Amino acid sequence: MTTVPSASQWGSPTASRRALLVHGLNSSSHTFHRVASAIAAKGYLVVAPNLLGHALRKPGIDFKVQTLADDLLPYFQAAEYDIVIGHSMGALVVLSLLKHLPKTKPTSVVLIDPSLELTAEQMVDGRVRFSSDVRNHPTTEDYLASNPLWKREDAMWRVLGTQIGRVTNSDDHIDGNVPWSFSHLITDKPDAAALTILVADPCKLDSVAKFKDVRTVIVPNASHFIHYDFPEVIVEEALRNIEE
Repeated sequence: MTTVPSASQWGSPTASRRALLVHGLNSSSHTFHRVASAIAAKGYLVVAPNLLGHALRKPGIDFKVQTLADDLLPYFQAAEYDIVIGHSMGALVVLSLLKHLPKTKPTSVVLIDPSLELTAEQMVDGRVRFSSDVRNHPTTEDYLASNPLWKREDAMWRVLGTQIGRVTNSDDHIDGNVPWSFSHLITDKPDAAALTILVADPCKLDSVAKFKDVRTVIVPNASHFIHYDFPEVIVEEALRNIEE
């Protein structure tokens, strides 16, 4: 019997449209609470799984992004999704799952501020940046002070995500994905799927310039957590691809 990973859910189980949201490193399914609530209000059943090694889940056999993606395959075996969204490392997981999307049914895919390519030097820097929250334990007030666009619940879910994950998650996932190179997975996108990449840092788009069938959007004044800063932008882009 196929088991389905732990997840959070918004909307009616009887909704005719479905959305799947994949969180990033040192986070949890509830990181999408505002985006998920807004999409559910549009008549969707929204499901957000917790990745291996996060939200009290044990890690998988290794720390490869592909292993995280394989763990979510039961969702794609059980249903088809109109919208699929991934943040940061979760966006890389979504890229790894593109080949499992329907070939003819339109799917709106939105990637939030992913690092598709990292040099060895950038990976060393990433080990420090990505693990700082887990090791230093910022409080809700700390996050609110440094992120004026966040709501209090955003900061609270961020704190929870870092505290119920594994302390070594950042190092393990960086070390487990050498070289850090994922842009080539864009070629797995079915023709029927529409792919949008939202970034706070324009430099992150350098690796996707060669792909013509990708919509790219730079979100001004956003942090890495665009879904906290401007959740409405993500919802708009996700629905835009469906409604066009």
